[in-house]
Amino acid sequence: MESVFISYSTDASKKAKSVSNYLSKLGVNSFVFEKNLEREVGNHQAQIRNEISNSNSIILILSVRSKDSPWVSHELGIALGLNKQIYVFKTSHNMTLPNYIDTLNLRVLNKLDELDNYYKKIGK
Repeated sequence: MESVFISYSTDASKKAKSVSNYLSKLGVNSFVFEKNLEREVGNHQAQIRNEISNSNSIILILSVRSKDSPWVSHELGIALGLNKQIYVFKTSHNMTLPNYIDTLNLRVLNKLDELDNYYKKIGK
């Protein structure tokens, strides 16, 4: 079964859960990390790397805070190193991509139903 790692900052936690719930309806498993990494870094880095490694793809939820988040860029770097399929889901249509993401030419999504184009075909 298809599995997706959802990378996000706390300001987009509701959007991360919405994406996870939507994927679940398509028959796709997802992993949304919900603990505060800044307080418990050592306990979770290996788990995050393992979850990304075990996922077929990554959805990076781009929000005001995630654009500058060292954790989100770290998770993106792990995904790139593992050659994972990466999608960027913007929390605002008007949001511009930071240069470090824009230069990667990743697929950018703006609405939940755009996930259907990829996951509906393979999630079942």
